[in-house]
Amino acid sequence: MASSRIEFIARGVIVRENAVLICKNLNQGYGYLPGGHIEFGEPAAEALRRELVEETGANSTVGPLIAVHEESFLQGERLRHEVNLMFHVEHFDDGGGLGSVPSREDHIGFEWLDLAGVTSADIRPTSIRAFLAAGGRAHGTAAWWSVFPSESGGTPAEPLRA
Repeated sequence: MASSRIEFIARGVIVRENAVLICKNLNQGYGYLPGGHIEFGEPAAEALRRELVEETGANSTVGPLIAVHEESFLQGERLRHEVNLMFHVEHFDDGGGLGSVPSREDHIGFEWLDLAGVTSADIRPTSIRAFLAAGGRAHGTAAWWSVFPSESGGTPAEPLRA
């Protein structure tokens, strides 16, 4: 079943001591960058700040946009189309260090994942792993990449860098 809408999601890249903060789906076991859907009329950076407060209780300072990732994928029987706007989070007020980050939602948890272990982790969308394995940092302007199956139905295209 195909969805008739594109989902725009603001995600935070929070890196400390060579570890990245990952949000875990406790029911399914996979991880993803923290954040959530952007509401109509809401600036993307504000959506991320709001989501971080709602999910963890921690205030944050959202920095620059560092990457845009677009992907179409099948989740269960539902075809999804996401555009993830990934921001550097300059300050995440959870007490610092790599201690536990509380969750305010029963279905998610948070963990610090060593960047060296990112390539073997179940992080979704899966194509974001390469970005995180490279340090999850912008090098110059924000990167944009789009991952869709080829027109022939083959494997997804290689990520594009802007």
